[in-house]
Amino acid sequence: MYRVKLIFDLEHPDSEDQTVREYLKEHELEPKYQGTGELEGSRCEQMQFGGCYLGRHLEQIGLIQRQAVEVELLTAQVQQHLNGEDPNAVSFPEEQRQAVIAALVQQFHQESSFTTGEKGELIAALDGAAVREAALGLLTTTPRL
Repeated sequence: MYRVKLIFDLEHPDSEDQTVREYLKEHELEPKYQGTGELEGSRCEQMQFGGCYLGRHLEQIGLIQRQAVEVELLTAQVQQHLNGEDPNAVSFPEEQRQAVIAALVQQFHQESSFTTGEKGELIAALDGAAVREAALGLLTTTPRL
């Protein structure tokens, strides 16, 4: 027998927190224990489930988290390639910046955009030239993103 604890940082929520909460609600998954308290200096909400009860849902919750991490990694990588000091850097109006980045993240969100580091961590591995080319394509085909 094992138990599963989901801990949500209430002061600094992760991007996947709301999606996980919605998944639990949609599947009518009620925690055995639920409460708030302080953990590592942050106010947190803790939900505790029986392992057998939540077991078959853990894979989906893991996928929700992985997708959120992938989006965060891709966003950082895209921003790095667009903001770089490369002489071929793409400049675009600030009011279009978020829309361009979101569109590029969606375009590059595929399995081939990731690799695994030495310690097993997920790493986004995008080609800077391909990101800049895609950004230019977005800007020329969709002037008002």
